[in-house]
Amino acid sequence: QDVKTKVDEADPESEETTEWGNGLGNHNYCRNPDSSMEAPWCYTMDPNKQHQKELCEIPKCPPHPRDFHEEAKDLKTEVEASDCQCAEQLYGSTETTADTSVALSELQAAKGGQRRPCRCS
Repeated sequence: QDVKTKVDEADPESEETTEWGNGLGNHNYCRNPDSSMEAPWCYTMDPNKQHQKELCEIPKCPPHPRDFHEEAKDLKTEVEASDCQCAEQLYGSTETTADTSVALSELQAAKGGQRRPCRCS
């Protein structure tokens, strides 16, 4: 059985989380929580016990139209860091203003006091 619990029990308008039970639930959605059939199935209205469940016809998703591996290779070539001029392209503006400045001592403290050289080659 599914169990619903409020995120904040003291707040009557709190969001709820659901701890799903065995996956069967009180619904007729396609499911296969126990791998009892070769594909997702649903209960039917047929009173015959042999026809109590039937497989769902779920179409397979088409292959993704984008080739992410090839795109990554192209982007790597386009954004190659060989002259240290890539920072703005990668991270936005490289200009420091009074609003965006961070003291060097704060940066070093955040990294445990260790400084690493720039390796733009």
